[in-house]
Amino acid sequence: MSGTKMQLTAAIIGTGFSGICAAIKLEQELGIKAQVFEMSKDIGGTWYVNTYPGAACDIPSHLYSLSFEPNPSWSERFSSQTEIHQYLQGVARKHGVYEQVKLETEVFRAEWKDQQRQWLLQWRNTQVHQHVGSGYFDIVISGVGGLRIPNIPKEFEGFSGPIVHTTWWDSNIDYTNKRVAIIGSGATAVQVIPELRKVASHVYSYQRTPNWIATRKQYRYSSIVKFIFRWVPFVMWMYRMSIFFRNEARYIAFGYQKTVGRYVQNMFKKEMTARLKRSGRPDLIPILTPDYPVGCKRICQTESYLEALAKDNVMVIRSGVDEIRGRTLVDKSGNETEVDILVLATGFNVYDNIGNLQIYGRDGVSLRDTWKRETQQAYKSVTIHGYPNFFMLLGPYSSLGHNSVVSSDDGSVSYVMKCIKTMKKNNIAAIEPKKSAQEEFTAQVQRGFEGTVWKGGCKSWYMNERGEISVLWNGTVSAFWWMLRRPNFKDFIQYKDAPAVAYNYLHHNKL
Repeated sequence: MSGTKMQLTAAIIGTGFSGICAAIKLEQELGIKAQVFEMSKDIGGTWYVNTYPGAACDIPSHLYSLSFEPNPSWSERFSSQTEIHQYLQGVARKHGVYEQVKLETEVFRAEWKDQQRQWLLQWRNTQVHQHVGSGYFDIVISGVGGLRIPNIPKEFEGFSGPIVHTTWWDSNIDYTNKRVAIIGSGATAVQVIPELRKVASHVYSYQRTPNWIATRKQYRYSSIVKFIFRWVPFVMWMYRMSIFFRNEARYIAFGYQKTVGRYVQNMFKKEMTARLKRSGRPDLIPILTPDYPVGCKRICQTESYLEALAKDNVMVIRSGVDEIRGRTLVDKSGNETEVDILVLATGFNVYDNIGNLQIYGRDGVSLRDTWKRETQQAYKSVTIHGYPNFFMLLGPYSSLGHNSVVSSDDGSVSYVMKCIKTMKKNNIAAIEPKKSAQEEFTAQVQRGFEGTVWKGGCKSWYMNERGEISVLWNGTVSAFWWMLRRPNFKDFIQYKDAPAVAYNYLHHNKL
Protein backbone atom coordinates (compact mmCIF):
# COMPACT_ATOMS: atom_id res chain seq x y z
CA MET A 1 0.00 0.00 0.00
CA SER A 2 1.38 3.36 -0.91
CA GLY A 3 0.81 7.01 -0.14
CA THR A 4 0.15 7.52 -3.86
CA LYS A 5 -3.39 7.32 -5.16
CA MET A 6 -2.88 3.95 -6.82
CA GLN A 7 -5.70 1.55 -6.10
CA LEU A 8 -5.30 -1.17 -3.50
CA THR A 9 -5.40 -4.77 -4.64
CA ALA A 10 -7.27 -7.50 -2.78
CA ALA A 11 -7.70 -11.24 -3.11
CA ILE A 12 -10.59 -13.22 -1.68
CA ILE A 13 -10.37 -16.98 -1.25
CA GLY A 14 -13.74 -18.74 -1.33
CA THR A 15 -17.21 -17.85 -2.62
CA GLY A 16 -19.59 -18.87 0.11
CA PHE A 17 -21.64 -16.27 1.96
CA SER A 18 -18.53 -14.63 3.46
CA GLY A 19 -16.50 -14.44 0.24
CA ILE A 20 -19.38 -13.06 -1.81
CA CYS A 21 -20.25 -10.53 0.91
CA ALA A 22 -16.62 -9.36 1.12
CA ALA A 23 -16.33 -8.97 -2.65
CA ILE A 24 -19.48 -6.85 -2.81
CA LYS A 25 -18.58 -4.65 0.15
CA LEU A 26 -15.01 -4.05 -1.05
CA GLU A 27 -16.33 -2.57 -4.28
CA GLN A 28 -19.26 -0.71 -2.74
CA GLU A 29 -17.37 0.89 0.15
CA LEU A 30 -13.78 1.11 -1.09
CA GLY A 31 -13.98 0.87 -4.87
CA ILE A 32 -11.76 -2.22 -4.82
CA LYS A 33 -12.60 -4.90 -7.37
CA ALA A 34 -11.10 -7.95 -5.72
CA GLN A 35 -9.74 -11.01 -7.45
CA VAL A 36 -11.82 -13.91 -6.13
CA PHE A 37 -10.69 -17.55 -6.18
CA GLU A 38 -12.99 -20.58 -6.03
CA MET A 39 -11.96 -24.24 -6.21
CA SER A 40 -15.32 -25.55 -7.41
CA LYS A 41 -17.05 -25.23 -10.77
CA ASP A 42 -19.49 -22.65 -9.39
CA ILE A 43 -19.80 -20.18 -6.54
CA GLY A 44 -21.64 -21.08 -3.32
CA GLY A 45 -19.11 -22.80 -1.08
CA THR A 46 -20.68 -25.49 1.08
CA TRP A 47 -24.08 -24.79 -0.50
CA TYR A 48 -22.72 -25.76 -3.91
CA VAL A 49 -20.73 -28.79 -2.78
CA ASN A 50 -23.18 -30.52 -0.42
CA THR A 51 -25.91 -32.14 -2.52
CA TYR A 52 -26.83 -35.17 -0.42
CA PRO A 53 -30.56 -36.05 -0.17
CA GLY A 54 -32.35 -33.84 2.33
CA ALA A 55 -29.61 -31.18 2.47
CA ALA A 56 -31.11 -28.04 3.98
CA CYS A 57 -30.42 -25.23 6.45
CA ASP A 58 -31.52 -25.34 10.09
CA ILE A 59 -31.77 -21.54 10.33
CA PRO A 60 -34.90 -19.81 8.94
CA SER A 61 -34.36 -18.58 5.38
CA HIS A 62 -35.14 -14.91 6.02
CA LEU A 63 -32.35 -14.76 8.58
CA TYR A 64 -29.96 -17.04 6.71
CA SER A 65 -29.38 -14.40 4.04
CA LEU A 66 -27.27 -11.29 3.61
CA SER A 67 -28.68 -8.27 5.44
CA PHE A 68 -28.34 -6.04 2.38
CA GLU A 69 -29.85 -8.66 0.04
CA PRO A 70 -33.14 -9.85 1.59
CA ASN A 71 -35.09 -12.35 -0.47
CA PRO A 72 -38.89 -11.99 -0.47
CA SER A 73 -39.23 -15.15 -2.59
CA TRP A 74 -38.04 -17.83 -0.16
CA SER A 75 -40.42 -20.73 -0.68
CA GLU A 76 -40.09 -22.31 2.77
CA ARG A 77 -39.24 -21.35 6.31
CA PHE A 78 -36.13 -23.57 6.14
CA SER A 79 -34.62 -23.61 2.67
CA SER A 80 -33.09 -26.52 0.81
CA GLN A 81 -29.53 -26.62 -0.47
CA THR A 82 -30.77 -25.99 -4.00
CA GLU A 83 -32.68 -22.84 -3.09
CA ILE A 84 -29.84 -21.39 -1.01
CA HIS A 85 -27.38 -22.00 -3.83
CA GLN A 86 -29.74 -20.30 -6.29
CA TYR A 87 -29.98 -17.33 -3.91
CA LEU A 88 -26.17 -17.00 -3.81
CA GLN A 89 -25.97 -17.27 -7.58
CA GLY A 90 -28.54 -14.49 -7.92
CA VAL A 91 -26.68 -12.20 -5.51
CA ALA A 92 -23.38 -12.86 -7.29
CA ARG A 93 -24.90 -12.08 -10.71
CA LYS A 94 -26.60 -8.92 -9.48
CA HIS A 95 -23.35 -7.49 -8.14
CA GLY A 96 -21.06 -8.73 -10.91
CA VAL A 97 -19.11 -11.07 -8.65
CA TYR A 98 -18.95 -13.77 -11.33
CA GLU A 99 -16.79 -11.42 -13.44
CA GLN A 100 -14.26 -11.31 -10.58
CA VAL A 101 -14.06 -15.06 -9.91
CA LYS A 102 -11.52 -17.57 -11.14
CA LEU A 103 -13.50 -20.82 -10.93
CA GLU A 104 -11.83 -24.22 -10.58
CA THR A 105 -8.81 -22.40 -9.19
CA GLU A 106 -7.09 -23.41 -5.96
CA VAL A 107 -4.86 -21.02 -4.07
CA PHE A 108 -2.22 -23.36 -2.65
CA ARG A 109 0.30 -20.89 -1.23
CA ALA A 110 0.09 -17.46 0.36
CA GLU A 111 3.35 -15.83 1.46
CA TRP A 112 3.82 -12.44 3.09
CA LYS A 113 6.59 -10.39 1.48
CA ASP A 114 7.67 -7.89 4.09
CA GLN A 115 9.86 -5.84 1.77
CA GLN A 116 6.92 -5.16 -0.52
CA ARG A 117 4.27 -5.14 2.22
CA GLN A 118 2.22 -7.51 0.09
CA TRP A 119 1.06 -11.10 -0.16
CA LEU A 120 2.33 -13.33 -2.94
CA LEU A 121 -0.37 -15.83 -3.88
CA GLN A 122 0.17 -18.90 -6.02
CA TRP A 123 -2.71 -20.80 -7.58
CA ARG A 124 -3.41 -23.67 -9.94
CA ASN A 125 -6.24 -25.04 -12.00
CA THR A 126 -7.99 -27.84 -10.12
CA GLN A 127 -8.38 -29.91 -13.30
CA VAL A 128 -4.90 -29.34 -14.76
CA HIS A 129 -2.39 -28.72 -11.97
CA GLN A 130 0.26 -27.70 -14.49
CA HIS A 131 -1.77 -24.56 -15.20
CA VAL A 132 -0.48 -22.25 -12.48
CA GLY A 133 -0.42 -18.53 -11.79
CA SER A 134 0.74 -16.05 -9.18
CA GLY A 135 0.16 -12.46 -8.14
CA TYR A 136 0.80 -9.86 -5.49
CA PHE A 137 -2.01 -8.38 -3.37
CA ASP A 138 -2.14 -5.72 -0.67
CA ILE A 139 -5.02 -7.41 1.14
CA VAL A 140 -5.98 -11.10 1.45
CA ILE A 141 -9.38 -12.12 2.79
CA SER A 142 -10.00 -15.77 3.57
CA GLY A 143 -13.60 -16.88 3.20
CA VAL A 144 -13.01 -20.63 3.15
CA GLY A 145 -15.14 -21.35 6.22
CA GLY A 146 -15.03 -24.34 8.54
CA LEU A 147 -17.42 -26.70 6.75
CA ARG A 148 -15.00 -27.46 3.95
CA ILE A 149 -12.62 -30.38 4.53
CA PRO A 150 -14.52 -33.69 5.08
CA ASN A 151 -13.59 -35.68 8.15
CA ILE A 152 -12.89 -39.21 6.88
CA PRO A 153 -11.83 -41.54 9.72
CA LYS A 154 -9.08 -43.90 8.57
CA GLU A 155 -10.73 -46.96 10.11
CA PHE A 156 -13.33 -46.99 7.33
CA GLU A 157 -10.85 -47.05 4.45
CA GLY A 158 -10.80 -50.86 4.43
CA PHE A 159 -14.45 -51.20 3.42
CA SER A 160 -14.55 -53.09 0.10
CA GLY A 161 -17.86 -51.67 -1.17
CA PRO A 162 -18.75 -48.12 -2.21
CA ILE A 163 -17.87 -45.46 0.40
CA VAL A 164 -19.61 -42.09 0.18
CA HIS A 165 -18.97 -39.05 2.35
CA THR A 166 -22.04 -36.83 2.42
CA THR A 167 -19.96 -33.85 1.29
CA TRP A 168 -18.91 -35.70 -1.87
CA TRP A 169 -22.27 -37.24 -2.59
CA ASP A 170 -22.27 -39.57 -5.60
CA SER A 171 -25.68 -39.44 -7.24
CA ASN A 172 -24.65 -42.19 -9.66
CA ILE A 173 -24.80 -44.78 -6.89
CA ASP A 174 -28.14 -46.57 -6.73
CA TYR A 175 -29.29 -47.04 -3.14
CA THR A 176 -32.49 -48.82 -4.12
CA ASN A 177 -32.98 -52.05 -2.17
CA LYS A 178 -29.45 -51.83 -0.79
CA ARG A 179 -28.23 -52.36 2.75
CA VAL A 180 -26.77 -49.02 3.82
CA ALA A 181 -24.70 -48.22 6.90
CA ILE A 182 -24.59 -44.57 7.97
CA ILE A 183 -21.86 -43.46 10.37
CA GLY A 184 -22.65 -40.39 12.46
CA SER A 185 -25.54 -38.71 14.23
CA GLY A 186 -25.05 -35.02 13.50
CA ALA A 187 -27.08 -32.64 11.34
CA THR A 188 -26.13 -34.35 8.07
CA ALA A 189 -27.11 -37.81 9.29
CA VAL A 190 -30.37 -36.40 10.64
CA GLN A 191 -31.20 -35.07 7.18
CA VAL A 192 -30.02 -37.97 5.02
CA ILE A 193 -31.34 -40.97 6.99
CA PRO A 194 -35.07 -40.21 6.42
CA GLU A 195 -34.39 -39.92 2.68
CA LEU A 196 -32.28 -43.06 2.30
CA ARG A 197 -34.72 -45.08 4.38
CA LYS A 198 -37.35 -44.56 1.68
CA VAL A 199 -35.33 -46.43 -0.97
CA ALA A 200 -32.88 -48.70 0.87
CA SER A 201 -33.87 -52.21 1.93
CA HIS A 202 -32.28 -51.60 5.30
CA VAL A 203 -30.44 -48.71 6.99
CA TYR A 204 -28.06 -49.21 9.89
CA SER A 205 -27.48 -46.03 11.89
CA TYR A 206 -24.19 -46.19 13.79
CA GLN A 207 -24.12 -43.46 16.41
CA ARG A 208 -21.91 -43.50 19.47
CA THR A 209 -23.60 -40.38 20.84
CA PRO A 210 -27.20 -39.39 20.05
CA ASN A 211 -28.26 -35.79 19.47
CA TRP A 212 -30.95 -33.63 21.00
CA ILE A 213 -33.74 -33.38 18.42
CA ALA A 214 -36.23 -30.53 18.10
CA THR A 215 -39.25 -30.29 15.82
CA ARG A 216 -38.36 -28.03 12.90
CA LYS A 217 -41.88 -26.66 12.28
CA GLN A 218 -41.39 -26.30 8.54
CA TYR A 219 -43.96 -24.51 6.40
CA ARG A 220 -44.24 -22.91 2.97
CA TYR A 221 -44.77 -19.19 2.37
CA SER A 222 -47.96 -18.36 0.51
CA SER A 223 -47.99 -16.12 -2.56
CA ILE A 224 -49.74 -13.46 -0.48
CA VAL A 225 -46.93 -13.42 2.11
CA LYS A 226 -44.31 -13.22 -0.64
CA PHE A 227 -46.23 -10.37 -2.27
CA ILE A 228 -46.28 -8.41 1.00
CA PHE A 229 -42.57 -9.07 1.61
CA ARG A 230 -41.70 -7.85 -1.89
CA TRP A 231 -43.78 -4.67 -1.90
CA VAL A 232 -43.65 -3.78 1.78
CA PRO A 233 -40.00 -4.55 2.62
CA PHE A 234 -40.33 -3.09 6.12
CA VAL A 235 -42.64 -6.01 7.00
CA MET A 236 -40.01 -8.47 5.78
CA TRP A 237 -37.35 -6.64 7.79
CA MET A 238 -39.48 -6.81 10.93
CA TYR A 239 -40.05 -10.51 10.31
CA ARG A 240 -36.30 -11.04 9.96
CA MET A 241 -35.67 -9.16 13.21
CA SER A 242 -38.25 -11.24 15.04
CA ILE A 243 -36.43 -14.42 13.98
CA PHE A 244 -33.08 -12.92 14.96
CA PHE A 245 -34.12 -11.94 18.47
CA ARG A 246 -35.95 -15.22 19.02
CA ASN A 247 -32.73 -17.05 18.19
CA GLU A 248 -30.73 -14.66 20.35
CA ALA A 249 -32.97 -15.63 23.25
CA ARG A 250 -31.77 -19.22 22.92
CA TYR A 251 -28.48 -18.10 24.41
CA ILE A 252 -30.18 -17.83 27.80
CA ALA A 253 -30.47 -21.63 27.92
CA PHE A 254 -26.95 -22.13 26.52
CA GLY A 255 -25.19 -19.54 28.64
CA TYR A 256 -26.99 -20.37 31.89
CA GLN A 257 -26.97 -24.12 31.64
CA LYS A 258 -27.32 -24.94 35.33
CA THR A 259 -30.57 -23.00 35.73
CA VAL A 260 -32.54 -22.32 32.55
CA GLY A 261 -30.74 -25.12 30.72
CA ARG A 262 -32.21 -27.82 32.97
CA TYR A 263 -35.74 -26.64 32.28
CA VAL A 264 -35.06 -26.66 28.53
CA GLN A 265 -33.57 -30.15 28.75
CA ASN A 266 -36.72 -31.48 30.40
CA MET A 267 -38.80 -29.95 27.59
CA PHE A 268 -36.64 -31.68 24.97
CA LYS A 269 -36.91 -35.02 26.78
CA LYS A 270 -40.69 -34.81 26.90
CA GLU A 271 -40.98 -33.93 23.22
CA MET A 272 -38.60 -36.67 22.03
CA THR A 273 -40.28 -39.21 24.29
CA ALA A 274 -43.72 -38.31 22.93
CA ARG A 275 -42.57 -38.57 19.32
CA LEU A 276 -41.00 -41.98 19.80
CA LYS A 277 -44.09 -43.25 21.63
CA ARG A 278 -46.33 -42.01 18.81
CA SER A 279 -44.08 -43.89 16.39
CA GLY A 280 -44.56 -47.08 18.38
CA ARG A 281 -40.94 -47.33 19.54
CA PRO A 282 -40.71 -46.55 23.25
CA ASP A 283 -37.75 -48.94 23.36
CA LEU A 284 -35.69 -46.30 21.50
CA ILE A 285 -36.22 -43.65 24.18
CA PRO A 286 -33.22 -44.63 26.38
CA ILE A 287 -31.11 -45.30 23.27
CA LEU A 288 -31.74 -41.92 21.63
CA THR A 289 -31.87 -39.66 24.70
CA PRO A 290 -28.52 -37.84 25.19
CA ASP A 291 -26.84 -37.66 28.58
CA TYR A 292 -25.34 -34.20 28.07
CA PRO A 293 -26.91 -30.70 28.23
CA VAL A 294 -29.01 -29.41 25.34
CA GLY A 295 -26.76 -27.36 23.07
CA CYS A 296 -23.46 -28.96 24.08
CA LYS A 297 -23.59 -30.40 20.55
CA ARG A 298 -25.51 -28.56 17.86
CA ILE A 299 -29.26 -29.15 18.20
CA CYS A 300 -30.79 -30.91 15.19
CA GLN A 301 -34.19 -29.79 13.95
CA THR A 302 -36.37 -32.21 12.01
CA GLU A 303 -39.89 -33.62 11.80
CA SER A 304 -38.82 -36.93 10.29
CA TYR A 305 -35.59 -38.23 11.84
CA LEU A 306 -36.93 -39.89 15.00
CA GLU A 307 -39.84 -41.23 12.99
CA ALA A 308 -37.42 -42.67 10.42
CA LEU A 309 -35.35 -44.41 13.11
CA ALA A 310 -38.57 -46.02 14.34
CA LYS A 311 -39.27 -47.70 11.00
CA ASP A 312 -38.89 -51.45 10.53
CA ASN A 313 -36.09 -51.12 7.98
CA VAL A 314 -33.88 -48.96 10.24
CA MET A 315 -31.68 -50.20 13.06
CA VAL A 316 -29.89 -47.97 15.56
CA ILE A 317 -26.50 -49.26 16.70
CA ARG A 318 -25.02 -47.30 19.61
CA SER A 319 -21.78 -49.26 19.66
CA GLY A 320 -19.10 -47.76 17.45
CA VAL A 321 -17.42 -49.66 14.62
CA ASP A 322 -14.40 -51.60 15.87
CA GLU A 323 -13.32 -53.44 12.74
CA ILE A 324 -14.13 -53.82 9.04
CA ARG A 325 -13.83 -57.10 7.15
CA GLY A 326 -14.62 -56.58 3.51
CA ARG A 327 -18.24 -55.39 3.58
CA THR A 328 -18.85 -56.50 7.15
CA LEU A 329 -18.85 -53.97 9.99
CA VAL A 330 -17.96 -55.32 13.42
CA ASP A 331 -19.11 -53.08 16.26
CA LYS A 332 -17.45 -52.80 19.65
CA SER A 333 -19.91 -55.32 21.09
CA GLY A 334 -18.72 -57.92 18.57
CA ASN A 335 -21.88 -57.84 16.42
CA GLU A 336 -21.33 -58.25 12.67
CA THR A 337 -23.39 -56.45 10.01
CA GLU A 338 -22.88 -56.92 6.27
CA VAL A 339 -23.86 -53.92 4.13
CA ASP A 340 -23.66 -52.92 0.47
CA ILE A 341 -22.86 -49.21 0.84
CA LEU A 342 -21.10 -47.22 3.56
CA VAL A 343 -22.16 -43.58 4.03
CA LEU A 344 -19.96 -41.35 6.16
CA ALA A 345 -21.90 -38.51 7.81
CA THR A 346 -18.83 -37.74 9.88
CA GLY A 347 -18.75 -34.00 9.42
CA PHE A 348 -15.76 -31.78 8.76
CA ASN A 349 -12.25 -31.19 9.99
CA VAL A 350 -12.92 -27.68 11.24
CA TYR A 351 -9.48 -27.40 12.84
CA ASP A 352 -7.67 -27.92 9.54
CA ASN A 353 -10.10 -26.15 7.25
CA ILE A 354 -7.44 -24.43 5.15
CA GLY A 355 -6.78 -27.75 3.40
CA ASN A 356 -3.94 -27.60 0.87
CA LEU A 357 -3.45 -23.87 1.37
CA GLN A 358 -0.04 -23.12 2.87
CA ILE A 359 0.00 -19.72 4.59
CA TYR A 360 3.35 -18.17 5.54
CA GLY A 361 3.40 -14.94 7.49
CA ARG A 362 6.23 -12.80 8.80
CA ASP A 363 9.59 -14.57 8.92
CA GLY A 364 8.13 -17.46 6.92
CA VAL A 365 6.11 -18.83 9.86
CA SER A 366 3.52 -21.40 8.78
CA LEU A 367 -0.02 -20.82 10.07
CA ARG A 368 -0.80 -24.53 9.87
CA ASP A 369 2.25 -25.45 11.97
CA THR A 370 1.45 -22.71 14.48
CA TRP A 371 -2.13 -23.89 14.91
CA LYS A 372 -0.99 -27.51 15.29
CA ARG A 373 1.26 -26.55 18.19
CA GLU A 374 -1.06 -24.06 19.85
CA THR A 375 -4.73 -23.31 20.28
CA GLN A 376 -6.08 -21.52 17.23
CA GLN A 377 -6.06 -17.80 17.96
CA ALA A 378 -7.24 -14.70 16.13
CA TYR A 379 -7.77 -11.21 17.44
CA LYS A 380 -11.53 -10.55 17.45
CA SER A 381 -11.83 -13.65 15.24
CA VAL A 382 -10.61 -11.76 12.13
CA THR A 383 -6.88 -10.88 12.24
CA ILE A 384 -3.90 -13.00 13.29
CA HIS A 385 -0.63 -11.97 14.92
CA GLY A 386 2.24 -12.52 12.51
CA TYR A 387 0.06 -12.33 9.38
CA PRO A 388 -0.25 -8.68 8.27
CA ASN A 389 -3.24 -7.67 6.13
CA PHE A 390 -4.64 -11.19 6.31
CA PHE A 391 -8.30 -11.12 7.29
CA MET A 392 -10.03 -14.38 8.14
CA LEU A 393 -13.81 -14.53 7.92
CA LEU A 394 -15.42 -17.33 9.92
CA GLY A 395 -12.12 -17.61 11.74
CA PRO A 396 -11.51 -18.71 15.33
CA TYR A 397 -14.28 -17.75 17.78
CA SER A 398 -16.83 -16.80 15.13
CA SER A 399 -19.08 -19.85 14.65
CA LEU A 400 -22.41 -19.98 16.46
CA GLY A 401 -24.39 -22.63 18.25
CA HIS A 402 -27.66 -20.74 18.57
CA ASN A 403 -28.12 -18.27 15.70
CA SER A 404 -27.31 -17.53 12.05
CA VAL A 405 -23.61 -17.50 11.23
CA VAL A 406 -24.45 -15.26 8.25
CA SER A 407 -25.37 -12.59 10.78
CA SER A 408 -22.00 -12.80 12.52
CA ASP A 409 -20.36 -12.86 9.09
CA ASP A 410 -21.99 -9.51 8.28
CA GLY A 411 -20.30 -8.08 11.35
CA SER A 412 -16.90 -9.53 10.44
CA VAL A 413 -17.00 -8.15 6.89
CA SER A 414 -18.03 -4.72 8.21
CA TYR A 415 -15.06 -4.82 10.61
CA VAL A 416 -12.66 -5.62 7.75
CA MET A 417 -13.99 -2.68 5.75
CA LYS A 418 -13.49 -0.35 8.74
CA CYS A 419 -9.91 -1.58 9.17
CA ILE A 420 -9.03 -0.95 5.53
CA LYS A 421 -10.67 2.49 5.54
CA THR A 422 -8.67 3.48 8.63
CA MET A 423 -5.48 2.19 6.99
CA LYS A 424 -6.12 4.27 3.87
CA LYS A 425 -7.00 7.37 5.87
CA ASN A 426 -3.82 7.16 7.96
CA ASN A 427 -1.50 5.99 5.18
CA ILE A 428 -0.78 2.66 6.88
CA ALA A 429 0.62 -0.06 4.62
CA ALA A 430 -0.27 -3.06 6.78
CA ILE A 431 -1.61 -4.06 10.17
CA GLU A 432 -1.49 -7.12 12.37
CA PRO A 433 -2.71 -7.54 15.94
CA LYS A 434 -0.20 -7.32 18.76
CA LYS A 435 0.48 -10.67 20.38
CA SER A 436 -0.59 -9.30 23.76
CA ALA A 437 -3.93 -8.09 22.37
CA GLN A 438 -4.59 -11.44 20.68
CA GLU A 439 -3.73 -13.40 23.82
CA GLU A 440 -5.87 -11.13 26.00
CA PHE A 441 -8.83 -11.53 23.64
CA THR A 442 -8.38 -15.33 23.55
CA ALA A 443 -8.23 -15.56 27.34
CA GLN A 444 -11.35 -13.42 27.64
CA VAL A 445 -13.31 -15.64 25.23
CA GLN A 446 -12.12 -18.81 26.96
CA ARG A 447 -13.27 -17.50 30.34
CA GLY A 448 -16.66 -16.81 28.80
CA PHE A 449 -17.18 -20.50 28.04
CA GLU A 450 -17.18 -21.45 31.72
CA GLY A 451 -20.66 -22.34 32.91
CA THR A 452 -22.06 -22.67 29.38
CA VAL A 453 -23.42 -25.81 27.73
CA TRP A 454 -20.37 -25.94 25.46
CA LYS A 455 -18.35 -26.97 28.49
CA GLY A 456 -21.10 -29.38 29.50
CA GLY A 457 -19.09 -32.58 29.21
CA CYS A 458 -19.78 -33.75 25.65
CA LYS A 459 -17.29 -34.21 22.82
CA SER A 460 -18.41 -32.00 19.93
CA TRP A 461 -16.93 -30.62 16.72
CA TYR A 462 -16.58 -27.36 18.58
CA MET A 463 -13.62 -28.91 20.43
CA ASN A 464 -10.19 -29.87 19.17
CA GLU A 465 -8.27 -33.00 20.18
CA ARG A 466 -7.09 -31.30 23.38
CA GLY A 467 -10.65 -30.45 24.41
CA GLU A 468 -10.20 -26.75 23.65
CA ILE A 469 -12.91 -24.66 22.01
CA SER A 470 -11.65 -22.16 19.46
CA VAL A 471 -14.16 -22.21 16.60
CA LEU A 472 -17.18 -21.04 18.59
CA TRP A 473 -18.17 -17.60 19.84
CA ASN A 474 -19.14 -17.72 23.51
CA GLY A 475 -21.98 -15.19 23.47
CA THR A 476 -24.77 -13.62 21.48
CA VAL A 477 -24.50 -12.24 17.95
CA SER A 478 -25.35 -8.83 19.40
CA ALA A 479 -22.27 -9.06 21.64
CA PHE A 480 -20.20 -10.15 18.63
CA TRP A 481 -21.36 -7.13 16.64
CA TRP A 482 -20.64 -4.82 19.57
CA MET A 483 -17.10 -6.20 19.85
CA LEU A 484 -16.53 -5.46 16.15
CA ARG A 485 -18.25 -2.06 16.08
CA ARG A 486 -14.93 -0.28 15.46
CA PRO A 487 -11.28 -1.34 15.25
CA ASN A 488 -8.95 -0.24 18.04
CA PHE A 489 -5.70 0.52 16.24
CA LYS A 490 -3.83 0.68 19.55
CA ASP A 491 -4.06 -3.11 19.51
CA PHE A 492 -2.35 -3.35 16.09
CA ILE A 493 1.24 -3.31 14.91
CA GLN A 494 1.21 -0.73 12.12
CA TYR A 495 3.55 -0.85 9.13
CA LYS A 496 4.40 2.16 7.00
CA ASP A 497 4.65 2.25 3.20
CA ALA A 498 6.71 -0.25 1.30
CA PRO A 499 9.91 1.13 -0.23
CA ALA A 500 8.98 3.12 -3.32
CA VAL A 501 11.30 1.21 -5.63
CA ALA A 502 9.84 -2.14 -4.71
CA TYR A 503 6.29 -0.76 -4.81
CA ASN A 504 6.66 0.78 -8.27
CA TYR A 505 8.44 -2.27 -9.63
CA LEU A 506 5.74 -4.63 -8.39
CA HIS A 507 2.79 -2.56 -9.59
CA HIS A 508 4.10 -1.35 -12.91
CA ASN A 509 5.50 -4.74 -13.87
CA LYS A 510 2.29 -6.45 -12.60
CA LEU A 511 4.07 -9.34 -10.95
